[in-house]
Amino acid sequence: MTTQTDPTRTDPIDPLPPEVFSSWHSALEQSRLKPEQMTVLQTMVDEGHAKALDDAASILDLQEIIIHPQEHMWGS
Repeated sequence: MTTQTDPTRTDPIDPLPPEVFSSWHSALEQSRLKPEQMTVLQTMVDEGHAKALDDAASILDLQEIIIHPQEHMWGS
C-alpha cells in the first residue's frame, strides 16, 4: 500500500509546511488559522498552558524551533 504525499509539504515530518504558514503567531495575527487550529490555541488557554491565544501561538512556534522532529531524532 502506498501512502499519498501532500505536494504542498516540503518536509513530510514537519507538521507546519511553510506554504500553509510559517508561524502560529503571525497566522493568528493575520487571521489565517482554521477553526480547528484556533481550537488548539483555545484549548491551551483553557488548560492553563497559556494566558492568551497569542501566548499559546508563541509557545507552539517555540516548540517548532526547539523540538523539530528530524533534529530531535538525530540529536542535531
